[in-house]
Amino acid sequence: MDNRERRSQLYKMLEQGEEPLSGTYLSKVLNVTRQIIVGDVAILRSGGKKILSTARGYKLEDPEKGKEFWQDLNCQSQNMDAAELEDELNVVVDNGGIIHGMTLSHAVYGIIRIAMDLYSRRDVRQYMDRLRKEKGLLITALTQGKHTLSVETRNKEDMNALKEGLKGMGLLVPCESEKTTL
Repeated sequence: MDNRERRSQLYKMLEQGEEPLSGTYLSKVLNVTRQIIVGDVAILRSGGKKILSTARGYKLEDPEKGKEFWQDLNCQSQNMDAAELEDELNVVVDNGGIIHGMTLSHAVYGIIRIAMDLYSRRDVRQYMDRLRKEKGLLITALTQGKHTLSVETRNKEDMNALKEGLKGMGLLVPCESEKTTL
């Protein structure tokens, strides 16, 4: 087996491996020294292959790891009160979402952005406690309940779950491509 074939075989083993494969194991299977494996991994990486070195061996980088899903979700409630806002925020965090902020668009005041960074029910509760302490109107009253949540999830499934939760509450406004005509 020549160098190119060996590197191809090494990469196939990493693709099929469920767990990290040690340099010692790879060197035995491919009948070369561990140092050759180190060099082959370096060459594969220089060619764009995403190979991670861990304490337990080599493995391919998970294509979904570190890949977040961001979306701005348009929501509306005609009579939103603090309890409904809290329920809305909890639906997002309960389904794996992070709420980075809320954006409102007002005819006079323009674009209003509110940083939130809510990761959990505890964060939501603390946010709502601060809001209730101020005893003011909800800012969504300025826009008749229309607002956009900037949400991040770890994967598409979490994003779909939280969207379904918001739909179930009657808060999610479908985007133009999702609207149906009568």
